[in-house]
Amino acid sequence: MSNVLAVATATEALMLFLARSLPPDIGFGVNVVPGKPPAEPPQDPTISVFLYQVTPNAAMRNRDAPTRGPDGAVLRRPQAAIDLHYLISFYGDETKLVPQQLLGAVVRSLHEEPVLSRTDIEAAAQRAHLAGTDLAASPQRVRFTPAQMDLDDLSKLWSTMLQTPYALSVAYQATAVLLDGRATPTAGKPVLRRAIRVEPFVRPGLDRVLSVPSGSGPDVAPDEGPITADRDLVVFGVNLRRPGLTAMVGGKRANVVRLADDRVVLRQPDTLPPGTHGVQFRYEVTLGEPPVTRPWLESNLVPYVRRPRVVRARWQQGGIVVRTDIPVSLDQRAVLLLDEYGPRDRPRSYQFDARFPLAPGSDPVREFTVPVTGVAAGRYLVRVQVDGAQSPLEFADGAFTGPLVDVS
Repeated sequence: MSNVLAVATATEALMLFLARSLPPDIGFGVNVVPGKPPAEPPQDPTISVFLYQVTPNAAMRNRDAPTRGPDGAVLRRPQAAIDLHYLISFYGDETKLVPQQLLGAVVRSLHEEPVLSRTDIEAAAQRAHLAGTDLAASPQRVRFTPAQMDLDDLSKLWSTMLQTPYALSVAYQATAVLLDGRATPTAGKPVLRRAIRVEPFVRPGLDRVLSVPSGSGPDVAPDEGPITADRDLVVFGVNLRRPGLTAMVGGKRANVVRLADDRVVLRQPDTLPPGTHGVQFRYEVTLGEPPVTRPWLESNLVPYVRRPRVVRARWQQGGIVVRTDIPVSLDQRAVLLLDEYGPRDRPRSYQFDARFPLAPGSDPVREFTVPVTGVAAGRYLVRVQVDGAQSPLEFADGAFTGPLVDVS
């Protein structure tokens, strides 16, 4: 962990390391300078250290997540993990192979000591422009690894440095430098005493939701038909018979009719609008000192579709007025479906979108008007689809019988 001077400190420490590691292999003075390779290659023995790229460290980039709680409070100090990519270039008298001598010494030194030492980092921190750096205190050590670059990679890299002639160079990757954020996490509360309670933990699991007619006895088998407001939910699962059950349907509390280990019968909340809703069970657990009972044990969530019924539909000039058995929220999307009723080879079908919002006035509504145009006169079966929940049709003697609307 370190502050914003960590990158510059790593570069300065690398240069100090190269400068001290050259003797006694190299018997002449060498300048180690920062920056990109010069446009005019120096004749004196020189090593340039150029930080040409910075990338996120793949292994540590999300190690600090999450950094904030649901209320926005800082849980831990944000931390950016980055890798530094260096190009180390060598200059000198080519007739005496000075660049190659420098390259050999640098490669051997970095292979022998691939990790920046605390001594070099503390020496770099003595520079006036790096005062206040704390890279030496970071538990994460900076390690140098040679980067393999083919001719294509080298060509792309050097082409970005306009009017700079190519020089003998090696590339190294420094892994990893951690940069701390400015936010300070809040301190935890002091602990007065510790209390441990062991309770058997068997998490309830929900599987699927079927339904039975409301008020049915235990001998009535649930079916997979449309779940309308006049039916009770039958939720299947495992480990459901526990004390302190609270059943939540669509975020609202539902009354429990019958309870067994593998199924629970629920009454749907009356104010639940049409659409897809989730069913979840919560069980009370008593913990703490003094004991506190809360619904801490939760099941998974399973969805079901609450489908409206069309109670009545009537034609009026320019639209059809639809009344449903359950209230519909004004911000829900409704679609009217008309299918011609009667013996025809090719019965006509129409689909119309309701206005949004559905109707003026109080929210929710049971009756709203859907504008229709171009509908041929006749009798039609009426369905309404609210947020994907489609109303069922009445069925008798092998045919659909309603609800119906006469369009004149």
